[in-house]
Amino acid sequence: MELTVTLTDLMDAVDRESEFDDYGYFLDPATGATHFLWDGRADEVDDDAAFEALSERVDELIKLPDRSLTDLYARAADFATRHVADERQRAKLTRACHKARRKRNIGLFLAEITTLGLNAEQRAFWDACDEAFVRRWCAEAGIAIAE
Repeated sequence: MELTVTLTDLMDAVDRESEFDDYGYFLDPATGATHFLWDGRADEVDDDAAFEALSERVDELIKLPDRSLTDLYARAADFATRHVADERQRAKLTRACHKARRKRNIGLFLAEITTLGLNAEQRAFWDACDEAFVRRWCAEAGIAIAE
């Protein structure tokens, strides 16, 4: 039986994922559902019997990837150079990206995005990057995505 997940559910869980091994979002290979686990326990399950049943199967669950491991500075540079048509804005964003990378503070780039009024465009671009990240992870893990 092929594991199938919904893209929206998986993207939401990956968006909130952490880098810790025993904390965060896991995928249930039996159901395709995502579960939030804390110290190997399913926090979001209110029903005691369901909680115990899931807790007994915790070793079967698949840890979701940590999206924060993606290179945000590379995304910022890509957005500035390839997705901003206005030359003046592109130059400002490129400088902000270099400064953000040097200071290891992506917020400096995002502040310039806000100043230039490009929030919607930047958010749409990063959402597309996140979707590509999730699709690539699913393909590598042999997981089908329900559209």
